[in-house]
Amino acid sequence: MQKLSVKIRQRETPFFAFLYNIAFRLKRINMPYFLLPFYRVIGLLRRGLINSGRRISAFIYYEPMFRSQCKRVGRNLNYVKTRQGYPYFHGPVCIYLGDNVTIHGRTAFTAASLLDNPSFTVGDNTSLGPSLSVSIVKEISIGAYCLIGTNVRITDNDGHPIDFIKRANGATIDLEDAKPVKIGNNVWIGEGVSILKGVSIGKGAIIGARSVVTHDIPPFAIVAGNPACFIKEASLVGKTPNTSQHEIS
Repeated sequence: MQKLSVKIRQRETPFFAFLYNIAFRLKRINMPYFLLPFYRVIGLLRRGLINSGRRISAFIYYEPMFRSQCKRVGRNLNYVKTRQGYPYFHGPVCIYLGDNVTIHGRTAFTAASLLDNPSFTVGDNTSLGPSLSVSIVKEISIGAYCLIGTNVRITDNDGHPIDFIKRANGATIDLEDAKPVKIGNNVWIGEGVSILKGVSIGKGAIIGARSVVTHDIPPFAIVAGNPACFIKEASLVGKTPNTSQHEIS
């Protein structure tokens, strides 16, 4: 069969060329238009069954199990069940979530065991996108009304000692090298952004996709790049939400 297939693809003879043309035309045939409404209904039913199944499994299993791992969860947690289903946990991370927080099952929380209570704090009405990766030694805080994109990484440590001898000897992270990360209110962080240790991002700032934030970002600044550099100040139309009560100290 393999030799026959090669002869047809190479169209060695008029007969094989004829078979090739037939196969090519058959491959290009589409379902008639008058049948598409039927398949549209099937597609809607399929989508509804999948979404319902995800929501039911999140309600009776994934969401309560996730909430049991948190120190505090506010009202109306929006837990989005993805294919992964449940976040990855490593270490004694202490999670504090405000009201109306959105979080996806495809999230990773990693905490070093250097302190008893490395904390991850999220303010009210903040959305945490899929594939968020959080690495904590001391503290990471995110304010209220923030939008965190897909594949964002936030860390307050280097992951390994800077000294190569310590790395070779398998030493843990130096506690003095870990520096907390603070993200203010109304911050928008684009897809694929990396936020490194010791960074403070002011309220209303926008971080462009794929940026690497290595230093403090002032309020209402738009930055992008590796390392992230100032582009311009965000335009403010009308009044911004009153978020003073949501400030995280």
